[in-house]
Parts: sequence; C-alpha cells; structure tokens
Amino acid sequence: MKNTTPELLSEFSRVLVGEADPFPFYSRARRQAPLFWSPRIEGWVASRRSEVAEVLQDETRFAPLMGGPGSSAIHGRVILHMEGREHQRHSALLSRWIRNRGRLAGELRDLTEQITARLLDALPWDRPAELHQGLNTSLPMEVTATMMGIPDVARFRPWYDAIGKASVTNIRNDPEITRNGIEARQALGEYLDPIITDKRRNPTHDLLSELCRAQIEGERLSTELIASTCSLLLAAGVETTSRGLSNLMWVLFSDRDLWEKIRADRTLVQSACAEILRYLPPAHALVRKAKVDTELAGVEVEAGDKIMVLLGSANWDEAHFENPEEFRLHRFADRAFRQFTPRSDILPFGAGKHHCTGSLLALMEMEVVINRFMDRVRWAQWVDSPPPMTGYSLRSPADITVNLIPA
Repeated sequence: MKNTTPELLSEFSRVLVGEADPFPFYSRARRQAPLFWSPRIEGWVASRRSEVAEVLQDETRFAPLMGGPGSSAIHGRVILHMEGREHQRHSALLSRWIRNRGRLAGELRDLTEQITARLLDALPWDRPAELHQGLNTSLPMEVTATMMGIPDVARFRPWYDAIGKASVTNIRNDPEITRNGIEARQALGEYLDPIITDKRRNPTHDLLSELCRAQIEGERLSTELIASTCSLLLAAGVETTSRGLSNLMWVLFSDRDLWEKIRADRTLVQSACAEILRYLPPAHALVRKAKVDTELAGVEVEAGDKIMVLLGSANWDEAHFENPEEFRLHRFADRAFRQFTPRSDILPFGAGKHHCTGSLLALMEMEVVINRFMDRVRWAQWVDSPPPMTGYSLRSPADITVNLIPA
C-alpha cells in the first residue's frame, strides 16, 4: 500500500522477533496502513478489527494456512485445517467433551479443582514461588492430559515445549526450531501409538477413548489423525490458559487496589479473565490464506496470498473499544461469558467456525485458579520488578516469581 513506510515495515520486523512493544506499532498500522504487504513474512498484514474479523469469519474467501511458517502443520492434519461438514463433525466430536456445559460444571471442574489444590499445596511459602510454570502451565497441561486419558504427563512436557515453538510462533521459520519440533512430534506419535492401540481394545472414560471409538461416515479415525488431534489439544489446550493466567497475574500483582477489588468480590473474576484476553492477549497473530481473488480494506488480494491477522491490534482498536490502552475491570461485566463464545467482542480465540473449541474450558480453568489462589494468598509481591513480556505470536512473561503472603 502507498501509505506503508519503511519505518513501519522496520518496526513490524522488530515486533515479530519480540524486540519491540507491539502496541505502539499496532496504533500506527491501524491509522497508516490497515492492510500492508510485508516482505518479511511474504504476505499481507491486517491490523483493524473489522478486517481481522472478516478474514477469520469468511471461510468462502479465507482459510487456515496448511503449511509453512506461522502454520500449525507441525501437528499433522487437524481440525484447524478442515472445512465444511468435515470440520463440523470433528468439532462436534471434541465439543462433547470440552464445550459440554454439564461436564465443565461437573467432572472437568472437579478435576481442575483437585489438580489446582495439589499444585497450590506444593508452592513454597518460605522462599520465592515461580507461578508461570509451577501453576499456570502445569494446571492446564495436567487437566488436558488427564481428560484425554494419557498417562505420565511429565513425559511429554519437553515434547510440548518443542512442538509449541515449531507451530504458529515459528514465523521466521527457524530451521533448528522446526527440526526440534518435528523430532518431538515424531516422539509423541511413537509414545501415543501403543496407547491408542490399547484404547481401541479397552476403552475407558476419557477423550482419547472417545476418539478411538468415533466413526465419521462409517469410518473410524486413523491412528495418525488421533495422534495429530492429541498433539494439537496438548498445545492449544495449554497456551491460552497458561499465558492468560500469567498475564492476569502480571497485572494484578502490579496493582494492589485491583487485586483487592477482585479478591473482595469474586463475581468480578470472570470479567477480569475476559478483559485480560483483550488487554494482553496470549495470542497476538494468526496466519490465513486467501482462497480466491478478493478485496480486503480496499486492496486487491490474490488467491493463495498469505494474510497475517493481528489479534492483539484488533483487541485494541479504538473504533471498537473505548480507551483500549486501559485495563477496565468492568468493561465486560454484563457480558463476560460471551467473550468466550463465537459471539465475542474480543478475538483471542479466533472467530467464525474456527473459533477455539476449548475456549469455555480455558475460562473454567482460569476462574478456578484465580479463585483458589486468592483463597490461599493474601498478597503476592514481586521479588524484583515485574518481568518483561516475551514472545510475539504467543506473548506473556517468561516467569512470575513472587513472595507469597498467606491469607
């Protein structure tokens, strides 16, 4: 676009590698070039909420990227790459477990409460506690693995890390990261293969057994498709909850008044969870491709063109959110739950038919952790200054290290 400047392109390159605060760049991009071509990613970049939502919702014109930098191809062919009836059927299969209201309020909540209690019991009180890995990442990983019926969660912790780094965050296509991710995905597949074989013969009450029993158009799911689904769920089922919780703690531990308001009135927890996903979203960017020649923001886009949509920018769009640079506890007080559904104002879970199936599970996990943490902790004090945000496509502090003052 004619309004794209070398300065804007240079700033975008720095944002991509985590060397710059993305939010000033977002503001300039929305004003100067809401859709611009980036040689760095060899594709278009959309920053306004209107175009971001348009790309995510219109599956007749746009589709998930099937391969290459910024895609989720590391997992294998998964629900993210499906369209039409195929996507609908696979989504319904997963929804019976991770979007079922009864299950979320019953057995999955009970499981989350039990794991949260155990992790909180293990936190140190006589020395600094690190919460990003010790609580916020461990909780959704254990919930997801237990729900799926996969034993020995510690076994695949390094695989999860390597696969996650080689997925949507590997925009630069770092060859070493890609190689490590491929090796981890192969190791995970080898680990899962005998488990899947056993679940086919001796199904139990878990999601993996459900996948092994399932038939779509009279055919059972292949072992490779089941393994790919497990890989995706173990990654996607962790990142939003983990980074969302750490980002919320980052805000709360830096604002004692805000902490006290929520701790005194727990009806505000859900609103805080919704607002943090807007204010400091765990996922800042997704990549799609154009299926047909089309127009976007007044620009001609050709079939096959890559389009990066900036979720972080969309969530700070002044045309849609008043004073987006402020964390407002009551911003979604009357519609907090809706922010975790396809009818959301914010876009941390994507939009349209590819809206994240696990969004309600993430909400439940975040609510349980914050409530139980506040039950036990009177105040959490930074050991040093608040840590910096790291990463770009997936963004949060690398650690949350605090001194805990018991309730």
